[in-house]
Amino acid sequence: MNRKIYQCFRCGYETKKSNIQNHFNRKKKCTRHKDCQYTDEQIKTLNEAQFNKDDYVKIQNGKIAEIINNNTIETQNNITNNITTQNNIQNQNIINIHINKLVGFNDDWVIDNLNENQKSNLLVTKLMYTQLIKMILENEFNHNVIIENEESTHGLIFKKINNEKKYEVISIETLIDESMKKLHKQLTSIYDNFSIENDNYLADNSFQDHISKQKDAANEKINNYINDKNTHEQVLKIIKDIYITNKDRAINNQKLVLEHNKYENGY
Repeated sequence: MNRKIYQCFRCGYETKKSNIQNHFNRKKKCTRHKDCQYTDEQIKTLNEAQFNKDDYVKIQNGKIAEIINNNTIETQNNITNNITTQNNIQNQNIINIHINKLVGFNDDWVIDNLNENQKSNLLVTKLMYTQLIKMILENEFNHNVIIENEESTHGLIFKKINNEKKYEVISIETLIDESMKKLHKQLTSIYDNFSIENDNYLADNSFQDHISKQKDAANEKINNYINDKNTHEQVLKIIKDIYITNKDRAINNQKLVLEHNKYENGY
């Protein structure tokens, strides 16, 4: 019976299986044979391949290059897959962070980004609704409305309900109505908090009167929007145009939501 002969592809030593395993396990590495053309990684591949029946036959038939090439491809694929997996995990973490911060249209916009100068401007301008929504949309996490163009009769709004994150179709009329209500609520809150947060003005009656008049003006504007047809149409066009101007950033948020939902649902 022919005995299987195993070899060390570093030094060229040939022997039976038990002896070659002892050879590989020695602490001191053998000396590379002067005719050895393989890299350390390739030597390791060939030495280990001998213990696989199919690869042993390939080695005996001189198909060493096939074993080396296959291992190289497999290693590259593993590295690529690991990098892809890591990137997917990293990207998903980034997406999750973004989605968690993204404001649903069914909630109030985040106005933490407004500085004191911006808030002060809301105390003197007659265009408080227009200015406020423009400042609100400086924050990327407030981009929860998509209107395609001037001809659009409907838009999309991002909503968060419990753990569900989705987009819903909404008529432009309803969208602007809800936007005005939200803006009015936040304007009122800004005016109410401004004097409270600025101790120097608490005892200044003229300043308090000015805030009161500005609140009255904000109330009058939303009432005119509701009750006066011409005002209603003008405001609708202004707010709609602002949303259209910011649609690209809103669409980017939509892509992240869709990617998040795809990952969460496992497809």
